[in-house]
Amino acid sequence: MSVQPEDRTTIDMFTSANPGRPRSNPYDRSKQHRINKRSQRVRDKHAGLHRLEVKLPSDVVEHLDDTCEALGLNRSVAITEALKRWLHLSP
Repeated sequence: MSVQPEDRTTIDMFTSANPGRPRSNPYDRSKQHRINKRSQRVRDKHAGLHRLEVKLPSDVVEHLDDTCEALGLNRSVAITEALKRWLHLSP
């Protein structure tokens, strides 16, 4: 009988008892990270968001960060608002 890494029901059958505080999650950190990122992508997809990666010069990013800090916004909101205005979309 083999064990799948995502198997939550039989995880205790194939591991040795370790002293100390019990683990709250049966997965290691890298596996938890992958599961959490997958969940975040699904939540974003259901919210109608699309992932976009852009490379910008450092001086533009620094100016963007300064503007965001002054306006109390995060980068995503500031870039979205700027693109909406530039593309003449309703804000």
